[in-house]
Amino acid sequence: MRYKLCAAVMALSVLTAAVSFSSCGTGADPKISEISEETAPAEASELLVRNAPAAYSLDNGIETYDEPFTYYTYDFSAYGNNYMITVTPDENGTGLTLTVEDNQFGFTKFSVVPPDNYMVNFPYSQQYASQVCTVIKSASEENGGIPDLLKIDFFLMNFDDETLPYSVSRLYSILDGRLVEVEVYNTEPQDNSVTDDADSSAQPVGVSAMRSAVVPDNNTEVLDRMGYIPESSLYRTENLKFMPEPIVTVNEDGSLSTEIITYTLNPNDMTMRRARETWTEVSDNPLYYGYAAHAIAGSIYQYFIATSLNVSDYENYVEVGAADSSDSRYFFKVDDPRFSTLTEMRSYVLKYFDEKIVNEMFLKAPQQYRDIGGELYTILGDGGINEELGKLTITNWEIDENTVTYHTKQEKYNSDHVLDGYVDGGDFVIEVNGGDSFIVKQYRYPNS
Repeated sequence: MRYKLCAAVMALSVLTAAVSFSSCGTGADPKISEISEETAPAEASELLVRNAPAAYSLDNGIETYDEPFTYYTYDFSAYGNNYMITVTPDENGTGLTLTVEDNQFGFTKFSVVPPDNYMVNFPYSQQYASQVCTVIKSASEENGGIPDLLKIDFFLMNFDDETLPYSVSRLYSILDGRLVEVEVYNTEPQDNSVTDDADSSAQPVGVSAMRSAVVPDNNTEVLDRMGYIPESSLYRTENLKFMPEPIVTVNEDGSLSTEIITYTLNPNDMTMRRARETWTEVSDNPLYYGYAAHAIAGSIYQYFIATSLNVSDYENYVEVGAADSSDSRYFFKVDDPRFSTLTEMRSYVLKYFDEKIVNEMFLKAPQQYRDIGGELYTILGDGGINEELGKLTITNWEIDENTVTYHTKQEKYNSDHVLDGYVDGGDFVIEVNGGDSFIVKQYRYPNS
């Protein structure tokens, strides 16, 4: 649902120029300099936004189902303390004001404005107010209670710069009783000798970095602070580690690979480190080997349950009458360099899935694939997505010789699209053939 809303938000001209991060007030500590010094008993009326932007009126079929977005309140936990964070549009209608209330009814305010060339994902009605931000909840009470994280996504306004990601994120949490931005640092070596602050050519694709030195515990390492997190799908994989949704790549030889990126939080100073995880051997890193294998499996399985393989020519199709004399079916030629016939496609899928699973995939797929005139054709269509289910997290695993069984849980959302706990995500079982080669023995598509 969040991505469907993005298209609507991108169409709004009401959000004009975005500016860099600013603050409501000043403070002696640079970590909390963006927070107002105002602290007072909170009145309910003060938690509501004033001069909220009017309802957006569009002629592209989008309707406002109720009153315009004004505010939304999130429950937030950190170090065993509970807070309420109320999010409202700022006076200009381009940024956000975050009002943080503690359990003593005192509050502070914090202002957030988008990075340059980005805009806030304002819900277009109060019905979807919960989607303005995301709270990544803590899964543990160890170490005094690991803090929740408030994630705010920003979406690209100007597409002239093709190096910029479509959406980016920033994280916020509680430190010393106050809301602060989580400072994110890139652990990969950067050649700063040939770049200036505005030049991102030495950065990984999609990573915006600002020249900034941070000295960690060993007093030797100097890192670049990132201007934002270039992925918007960040979710918790371990107590202090977070991972964006892996992106699967088709290599020149047709094989699949993926890169696993993680962000590790230091709750003592609210900094985070971005790094790549290795998954070349399951024994070295079984957790992220499982995430990589699961992502690759999903990139194939989606074509048998969620969507069709790529079709470029929609003008020409073949009408095939059903065997039971019901409505005809329309097949379109598949455009995929990995295979051109049903036999080639089946052989390709067998490289990653057990034969029993492959037989079921081809038999039950709503898309259906068949050879017509010696070429691969498919029925267009989507299997639909269960919007009540969210991210799938590996909880633990068992290794029995070359078989690895991953146990999982999955986010469960209510009718208001608010996280309502977790459900059993099923077991993901793979047989490892050495290195990064594996065969999937048991799998369930997460959003089916």
